[in-house]
Amino acid sequence: MMFEFNFKERLDWILYTLKHKVAFLKVEKQLRGRNTFRGLLHDLDKVFLYMIPWINLEDAHKHHVKKSSHHLSADKPKTLENIEEAVIDWECAPLTKPDKPLNAYETLYKYYPEYIKDVLPVIQKWLPHQIIREEDKIKSISGTYRDVTERGSVKEIEDVHVSKG
Repeated sequence: MMFEFNFKERLDWILYTLKHKVAFLKVEKQLRGRNTFRGLLHDLDKVFLYMIPWINLEDAHKHHVKKSSHHLSADKPKTLENIEEAVIDWECAPLTKPDKPLNAYETLYKYYPEYIKDVLPVIQKWLPHQIIREEDKIKSISGTYRDVTERGSVKEIEDVHVSKG
């Protein structure tokens, strides 16, 4: 059986994953106050899967998502540890993944609304500033939610915030 091995493409995927891993560890330290063994192992399976030349890169990624307990779509128990790892994963994604610009709260509501009752307590504990009251939500063009107050538009709020120094 023939297979195609594109070294540069695999290296790009590995570097993308390692950059994400570094961001994950920084966010984990910020939210938990420490790094965990589980955090050190986060997404390492993907790095190794990407090194196996006969495994297609997309298949390696799909296998990781299916088998990794921090992916809520995986057929794994939704333990507090798994949920916390998912929140950290979502929160650090925008730092290194231009294709994933949403924060943890936005990711929960956009992609995993069926897990709100399980995940929201973790976000409330670690990232309370992200919580937006239902009556203060408006949907922006990008599909994310932004806070709007009686002060005016988001741009006006940003200008006020910036001008305070």
